[in-house]
Amino acid sequence: MTEQTQPEPTGTVISERDQRRILAAMSKMPYAASSRVPTPWSATREAVTADAIVAFLDGLAEVLAEVGTENDQYRRRLFSLEGDVQAFRRLIGTASAPQSEQVTP
Repeated sequence: MTEQTQPEPTGTVISERDQRRILAAMSKMPYAASSRVPTPWSATREAVTADAIVAFLDGLAEVLAEVGTENDQYRRRLFSLEGDVQAFRRLIGTASAPQSEQVTP
């Protein structure tokens, strides 16, 4: 029994026009400028492959997850500081009438 091998692809799966559109979208993506987000280098006319798109999205997901975690930490700190300010105002007697003061983390 002989093993059949798949022929190597001979053409570009993504058209040249679509490659240009994909590169433009990649360059406009927030946080894509991070060194951890690989983008195909268009100056060398490197083709945009599915692997390049997956690598770009993986890198972008990593950066966005980190940014999201940082934002959550800042948000929790802000809520904590707002609670501290309200407690201080109540302590010194300058707090306004309570209007369902509910600080949620």
